Amino acid sequence: MNEQKKYSWWPLFFTNFFSTFNDNLIKWLVIFVGIGWVSEGGDSTVISVASAMLVIPFILISPFAGKLSKLYEKRRIMVVGKAAEIPIMIIAIAGFYFENLPVVMVSILLMGTQSALFSPAKYGLIRDIKGIEGIPFGTGAMEMLTFVGVLLGTYFAGVLADHFEIKTLAIILLSVALVGYVMSKLIKANESEPMHEAKGTMFFWSFIYKQFKLSKNFPGVNDAVFGLSMFWLIGALVQMNIAIYAKFILNTDNTTSGLVMAVAAIGIAAGAILTGKLSGIIVRTGYVVIGSIGLAVSQILIIILVPDLTGFMVLIFLTAFFAGFYKVPLNAYIQDKVKGRLLGDSLGYLNIMVFIFILLSAGIFSALNGVSNQNPLVVFGFIAVSSLFVGFYFFYKVKGVKEDLMKLLKGK
Repeated sequence: MNEQKKYSWWPLFFTNFFSTFNDNLIKWLVIFVGIGWVSEGGDSTVISVASAMLVIPFILISPFAGKLSKLYEKRRIMVVGKAAEIPIMIIAIAGFYFENLPVVMVSILLMGTQSALFSPAKYGLIRDIKGIEGIPFGTGAMEMLTFVGVLLGTYFAGVLADHFEIKTLAIILLSVALVGYVMSKLIKANESEPMHEAKGTMFFWSFIYKQFKLSKNFPGVNDAVFGLSMFWLIGALVQMNIAIYAKFILNTDNTTSGLVMAVAAIGIAAGAILTGKLSGIIVRTGYVVIGSIGLAVSQILIIILVPDLTGFMVLIFLTAFFAGFYKVPLNAYIQDKVKGRLLGDSLGYLNIMVFIFILLSAGIFSALNGVSNQNPLVVFGFIAVSSLFVGFYFFYKVKGVKEDLMKLLKGK
């Protein structure tokens, strides 16, 4: 009997879920509550800085994280990372208790650091737990639960912001961190032997250049990295823009804003798990084009209709649903093409590029709000154009995408 058949994905999935929940709970609480700690007009600045704090570590330390995933057991990295989350939660609680914006921003930065350190390990473990055949479904399921974590973290941030109570916040943050740590201890996988030595630069700019060149040995991997980076740029813009649309167009409270963001997370989760299920054991890159077009159309409808709350939630769900369709095949593609312990560096490279694009999205968001006087429809227009660009890029430039799309349209 294959040893991997006895292993379960669920400890890994739930370890990641609880980490994602706390990341988003803290980030959006800072946005919802922290806006009240600054002068009027500072909304977009708080949103941009909080978003940046979570992603900067992924840019700076992803080379080191990739190296760790080659030198040590990936399961051990997960356990140590989750243990570190407990004192980070204590710092966050102190920041909220004293209403100190710099302290809570530091807690976001530390959570980003913790997540960045075990990110290559967690994605590498998908293959180690169930083998190559399990990559498409495992990736889809991981993404589904990741976005359920985003959903619940964001929603509860809205609720807690409108009914803020430090005791409740402390109990939730510490309990989730402790449960996540316990789940990480339950992870079992058939890992290859760690390397005894892993040379390489720790500077992200030279790491990017080196990995870009190395990835040319695996056709399509650089394209997949670009596509996933654009996915996260678009996703970050959608998430930040929901808060502005809800405030200035819908005139809603934080709970409703959190609910809309939760709907977006449900949409991505549904799209991700459906794509993983439909793909089976085959990586179907044609879904990238379908997803990008569906996402763009949903955004264009928001601009044309300027919908009320119900219509907005429906279109945000569709936006996120199609986003899930084009994300999962690209994640699976990288894991399928890059073999052995080299996957750690490739995932570290992916993380850096993803979070450079997310950081870029914070700058784009501030710039678009500045020139449009905080008109969210302008941001949605930029998102639609960006998504269509990704679809056309993959259809015309990436080998095999056009052919796979034709097969999908024919029902093959």
